[in-house]
Amino acid sequence: MACGYELAEAVRPPTRSPDDLRPDDLPPDGGEPTAEASAEAPTTCPSCGADVPDPANLVCVECLQELAPRPRPPATPMTRHEGVVVDPLRLLFPGQTVGVPSAGTVLLGRDAEYSPFAVLFADRDHVSRRHASVGLGPEGAAWVRDEFSTNGTFVNGVQVPSGGTVRLADGDVVRIASDVTAQVELDRPVTG
Repeated sequence: MACGYELAEAVRPPTRSPDDLRPDDLPPDGGEPTAEASAEAPTTCPSCGADVPDPANLVCVECLQELAPRPRPPATPMTRHEGVVVDPLRLLFPGQTVGVPSAGTVLLGRDAEYSPFAVLFADRDHVSRRHASVGLGPEGAAWVRDEFSTNGTFVNGVQVPSGGTVRLADGDVVRIASDVTAQVELDRPVTG
């Protein structure tokens, strides 16, 4: 049954080339991406064959199937503070600390399959299932990326663009959706 209203033609976003990578695929020194990083981002969905408009997408925009399994953070050496081993990047949420290992990534959201910290957000329907990722590059650059969340990711009150990445510094405040906040604690290199 047709209503008679003339619909606008759907516009598909342009397909990005393998050279248009996620910020965490780029070396922190601003150098050229590796061939390995370029090969990670699919340009078409393996399930339905639709174009992937953004290499950072976790699911296909057409069939909503997962594009690639999310890698688990590698086991990496951690920093020692007064005899206690801790992760070099920590998000201090009320009641729990989320640690990110060196050169690792952690997904924040309500999806327990992908987020080891899903219990933090279990009763928060306004937090997306795969809301944001936080990571630490090999050279120590910390960042947060909004994973196309419904209610946004914020750093020091400024919204991270949907799908965008923002660098983090020690003392920054990350907000997930409207009211889930964490303070960033980042180890500084020891000089001496």
